[in-house]
Order: sequence, then structure tokens, then C-alpha cells
Amino acid sequence: MSEASEANQRQQIVDARLRALGGCPNARKAIDLLADQDSFTEYGLLAGHTTAVDDDGPSDALVGGVCDINGHPTVIAAHDRSVENATHSDRNMRKLAKLITIAATNRWPLVLFIEGNGSRASDPRPVPPIVNYTRARWDVLEGLTEMSGWAPTVAVAVGPTNDSHAAMTFLCDLVIATPDAEFGSMVNSEETFSSANAAARGDIDVLVKDIEEAVSTTQQFLHYWHDDISDFASSDSASSIAQIVPDNRRRAYDMRKVIAAFADKDSVLEVGSAWGESLVTAFARLEGRSVGIFANQPLSPRAGAIDSAAADKASRFVEWCDAYALPLISFVDNPGYMVGPEAEREGIARHHARPLSAIHHRTVPLYTVQLRKAYGLGPFAMSGFGASRNMPELRVAWPTVESGGMSLEGAAYLVKRKEIRGAADPVTARTIRDQYAEEMRDVASGVRAGRTFSFDDVILPEETRPLIASMLRRSQRILPPVKVHHIDTR
Repeated sequence: MSEASEANQRQQIVDARLRALGGCPNARKAIDLLADQDSFTEYGLLAGHTTAVDDDGPSDALVGGVCDINGHPTVIAAHDRSVENATHSDRNMRKLAKLITIAATNRWPLVLFIEGNGSRASDPRPVPPIVNYTRARWDVLEGLTEMSGWAPTVAVAVGPTNDSHAAMTFLCDLVIATPDAEFGSMVNSEETFSSANAAARGDIDVLVKDIEEAVSTTQQFLHYWHDDISDFASSDSASSIAQIVPDNRRRAYDMRKVIAAFADKDSVLEVGSAWGESLVTAFARLEGRSVGIFANQPLSPRAGAIDSAAADKASRFVEWCDAYALPLISFVDNPGYMVGPEAEREGIARHHARPLSAIHHRTVPLYTVQLRKAYGLGPFAMSGFGASRNMPELRVAWPTVESGGMSLEGAAYLVKRKEIRGAADPVTARTIRDQYAEEMRDVASGVRAGRTFSFDDVILPEETRPLIASMLRRSQRILPPVKVHHIDTR
């Protein structure tokens, strides 16, 4: 090869790299925001829509590679709609399959910024049976399935996400979505649903206002996967945790305030807040240790009762934490499972067993705090309650505890039903019921619960954080050397 030819080849590479680096601006911005400075090593920079020297499809709509996030190796890829509507082709799917293989092999987290219209109609197809694109597509989807329960995967939906792009999104552990995200199929492009609608269905874990918030949420989530930290502080509201639960047992309160007061300051990341609203699920830290918290929400429309959505939400979260060796903490204030015609139509008979099974099969420690009520099968769903051979490592209660096969009001009605039915008016009937409920409440006091060894201890609310923190210090987080199980899909 002549010197002139070598120079020409060199210049072609330089020009092609410059064109590629100048393309996919949104994808490159997302990666720049998330990755540590100067840590990104790109794969497939020159991969294009065609083999032409002057190909005008930079990076074939997918920028990807390996980077560091807060000093930890991470695999990252980002679609960009400015190139071929971010559609999937043989080349960019093979690129993505390679990156997922790197993540799975090294057990590194995987972050995907996703938008696009599914398969590229113009992508050349070889003669059957050699169908590279189809193979590459399945390599990606199977790779994401393989990653489930092995290393964390994050999908950030940043725009219209259709067909194979949507399939990729919902195979990831954590799904974040910006307001620009919407989901559907190009087969019927008029029928799409927004990120808010997807969140209400349980498809989206965290809604964010923009790409910057998506990046900070991703960084926070990945932080729970990595080492414990020594730089922590208790919440500003930690000392007032006892005042969150009202003295009046019929008054609702916000369980999120309890979680915030219990956990380290600014360490709580709630997931799935728009779905299964009677249950709160959140990652947090306690004295620098990563934990998973699931808790009944008395302030919800169903007052913390477990419906089909909440049962699925609880079981998936327990599996999630168990797969990644995160200790579990449950806060219990639960009137039981939902019953009635609507609950039956939602399949409560089938769904109710899922959290019981997940708790029984867990391998991580579980610490349970019962704040107030637990009726029927509620305590089983939240803690295993003693019916399981895999009981909680610690099960404690606050002085406001009350437990039973049904609510105190329900039990009062059964005992006093003749008097209640014979009352002169509804007000008198409620008075009879409520008075007897209060009598039973006194009988079922926190002291009596402690004396009958119904709990490992009955503690004051302000003792909760130091007690559970002391238990955590006695346990080690050890990731299993082999995959224990996958994380159930939504």
C-alpha cells in the first residue's frame, strides 16, 4: 500500500469517527451526565446503517460502552431518535447483545436509555435461514432475562418506546420514565399510553421530570448495589417518630413519614408509588447499610389493606431484595386482605399467596415492626408471622399494637350483634360496637402482647432504628456466587 493510500485510509477513519461522535446528541448527553468524567469507553462507534465510507447513520442510533458510575464499572447504552428513529437493526442489536454479555459476565450493572420504533423496516435481511437480526434481537431479550436477579438493570424511557424497545424496557429491574416517554406498537401507532398511565399499571417504577432527575435516580439506585457507606446521618425527624402515629387508633397517617424518620437522612428511594398504593416499597440505608423496606400505607384509599396489586408489588419487591442480598424491613399496619366482589374479580384468591411464598423462600434477613393493627392474613403477608419455617429474624411491636383474626370492630359486631341490631338508631349501634372494641383493645394491649411472647419484644418507637441497626451489624451482605432466582416481571 502506498503512503498516499495509507494516509487516505487514516483520514477516512478520522472523518468517520468525527461524524459518529457528532451524531446521536441526546444519547451522548445522557451518557455524559451519568458516567464519571472521562470514564466512557465506547463500543461500535463506527457501526453504521450501511458500509459506506460516508454513512450518515452515526453509531447506527445506539451509543454504548463501558464506564464508571461513582467509581464502579457499569455497562451503558443509549438509543437516539435523531438517527433512523432509533430503530433496531442487525448491527445495533449485535452491539447491544455484546454489551449485555459484558455486563452479565462481569456482574456489572446495566443502564439503558431507551426510545425508538422497534425493528427497522429498511434493514437488509439475509436469505433464510440466516436471519441475523432476529438472532441478535433474541440475544438481547434473553440476555436481559439472564441478567434478572444476577446484576441490576435500569431502563430509562426518554421518548416514544414501541415494540421491541418496550420489550427491553420491561425486562429491566428498575424502569424510570420521563414525561416524554410513551408506550405502544407501530402496528397500531394511535393506541399509546403515557408514562403516567404506565406507572399506574405498575409498569413504571419511578416517574421523573427530566433527564437530569433520571440520571440522579439511576445513580441513587445503583448505590444500593455497591458497598455500604460510613458517611451517614439519621433523619431530622428521627427523634419525633413516636408522634407520627396518632393516639386515635381510627386516624390514618402517612407511612412514608415513618420510613423517612427511620432511615438515614436523604437515603430513601421509593419505587412503584403510583401502583398498589396500599403498600409502600422503597430502597434505603440504615447506618450506611443498604436495605429494602416494604410497609402498609394507612393513608391509602384502602387503608393499607392488601389487594391484588399490593400483593404482587410486595412479592416482587421481596424477590428483588432477596436476589441482590439486601436485608428486608417491614412496617406493619394492616387490616388484612381485601375481600368482596371487586377483590374477587381482581383475582385476590390467586394473588394473595404470592407474598407469603416470596417471604418463605427468601434467603436474606427480615426484620418486622408492627406499628398498629394486623388482622387476618395480613401479618402472614408482611412477615411470615410464625406459620413459616423461615420466620423473621426479629419481630417487634410498638405499644399501639393490635392483632387478631379480624378487626376489633368486626369482632365487636359478632359478640354484640344482638345489641347492635336492637339499637334504636345507627348512632347508638356504633356506640355499642366502638365501646366493646375499646374494651378488647385494652385486653390486647402491647404489654399483654409482650407477656404472651406474641412478639420478640414490644419496644418504644424511638428504639426502632437503633435496634434494627444493631441487628444489621451482626449480619453480612454476601452476594450468592450463583444466581438464586430471577425477579418476577411486573
